[in-house]
Amino acid sequence: MADYRNMWDDLGMDLEKHDILCEVLPDAFHEVYISQKDRPEGMDYYDFVVAEIHGIRPAELVEHRKKGGKVFGTFCVYVPDEIIFAAGAIATGLCGGSQFWVPGGEKVLPANTCPLIKASVGARLDRTCPFFRLADIYVGETTCDGKKKAWEILNQDVPVYVMDLPQMKREKDIAAWAEEIKLFLKKVEEVTGNKVTPESLAENIKLISRKRKALERLYNTRKNSPVPISGRDALLITQIAFYDDPERFSSKTPLPSAILLSSSSHNSLVLEEKRSGSS
Repeated sequence: MADYRNMWDDLGMDLEKHDILCEVLPDAFHEVYISQKDRPEGMDYYDFVVAEIHGIRPAELVEHRKKGGKVFGTFCVYVPDEIIFAAGAIATGLCGGSQFWVPGGEKVLPANTCPLIKASVGARLDRTCPFFRLADIYVGETTCDGKKKAWEILNQDVPVYVMDLPQMKREKDIAAWAEEIKLFLKKVEEVTGNKVTPESLAENIKLISRKRKALERLYNTRKNSPVPISGRDALLITQIAFYDDPERFSSKTPLPSAILLSSSSHNSLVLEEKRSGSS
């Protein structure tokens, strides 16, 4: 990873504790991902993103904020990113998937709380993740009581907007969710100072749809036999989609024939057969 210490320092991060995290990440990533046999060459881009995970994308968000833009940190895929981008802001996922952040969360949460929730809180309070430092506002959701408590705690340190996610799929629940989206749109306009127009919304619906289509292609590719990409790598790509620039991610996650170039000739043959219309 390049030297981003000045940026991290400006973000108010705990550099000493962050160094500890950076020291263990390369070996852990190699053991879990790089060491896989017949790993697709098309994973190079995603490996690069992880290698610069606390650098390149955070630096882009810093520049966006310097120009007056806002950054929304989200925890749930139900948050309508289309609205955020349509208002000239950027949505970035906030990951709570590292055990490293759990102790920080346990300072304010019971030990028997879900590790995901404790990590999400610890990443902010321990100041060891630039994404958690960059977001001007967090967007939470009511998927469980533990998260509801986490939003209350985080709201003492950073503004948190909570979307009430329906627990069922009845007609009245769908109507309630539609109303939540309208309320969220008003909040986004309030935070950004920008109006969401039909034109900007339509444009960014297409933008986020391209990202979702790229992920759909990825998942459909795993229906091949033998599977040309592991579940680990598919999960890695999905996680990167949560915070990478959506346009760039879509362009880097093209048709399976382009992304999944495996060192295994058998896997390549399967993909060639799929392209030629065998299914």
